[in-house]
Amino acid sequence: MKIAFIGAGGIAGSYRGSLKKLNQPISAICDINKDRATAVAKEENAIAHTDHRNMLAKEKPDVVFVCIPPGAHTTQVMDSAQSGAALFVAKPIAIDMETALRTKEAIEKAGVINQVGYMARHSDITAKAKELLSGKKVAMGFGRFLCRMGASHPWWGKFNLSGGQMLEQSTHVFDLLRYFMGDVEKVQAFGIKGVSASGIADFEECTVCNLYFANGAVGNITSTCVANSPDGFAAELVGDDIYLKFALDTRLYGAVAGQRVDYTGEESGYYRQVEKFIQAVKVCDQGSILSNYADAAKTLAVTVAANRSMATGKVETVDTV
Repeated sequence: MKIAFIGAGGIAGSYRGSLKKLNQPISAICDINKDRATAVAKEENAIAHTDHRNMLAKEKPDVVFVCIPPGAHTTQVMDSAQSGAALFVAKPIAIDMETALRTKEAIEKAGVINQVGYMARHSDITAKAKELLSGKKVAMGFGRFLCRMGASHPWWGKFNLSGGQMLEQSTHVFDLLRYFMGDVEKVQAFGIKGVSASGIADFEECTVCNLYFANGAVGNITSTCVANSPDGFAAELVGDDIYLKFALDTRLYGAVAGQRVDYTGEESGYYRQVEKFIQAVKVCDQGSILSNYADAAKTLAVTVAANRSMATGKVETVDTV
């Protein structure tokens, strides 16, 4: 299996580490930063490139990991799909729906195995919650992503590259609620800028977003990039005699049908998502993928609508994908 990377930044390091555990060598590294591409390629005993089209043509990889900021997405995933390579795409898949839908169509036409890096779907606690909630209805979901980002981050704090915290970071929480509660129809979001004196971001640094799901369920997601919290990455699910809290990445507690739940997992999902993807590629089984590109486009549509709601001050309908 010939594996290549487009993008050699932070998240690529996580995927590279997982591939190393799986004894899967990397053949080529592409990054627009030549020095970074060269350095990472040297670490992996791979060939360095700065143009992804040249890499695809010359190296002809079987698998491509695309690990670039959402605002940098143009045709990288589409070109990789059209080359026939299986795809693992870091979340979020784009900064706008036009790019995502164009790429989704190309992937479907190419018929290649594809997965998006929503690691929370692969954690032990998510699997346990799915088991506990089988046949039960969740009526309400809460989530939060509360952290403090560094103001010196090269692209995260720039809206034109990251799309803001809800789209780029809290997308994990939006996706987890969707995984348990289904499609979102409408959103209403509010935010505030200029909270950080150090200039962490040029977008809203504190946001709240209300969600209305197609099945009538309701939800809310709170985000900030200016203050850490001990359980800053968390989600809660509520239903009839149901309360579960995900203290991500590895603890689940609450009660279901009168039975107390207190479960600690071992796998956060970061490694398992790559392991499952490689196995799916080997046996050509798209059906085993928990987070494909088409489904990730639905999560993107929710966060794009949330950003639109902050701009308009109105309830916004989520684009149909």
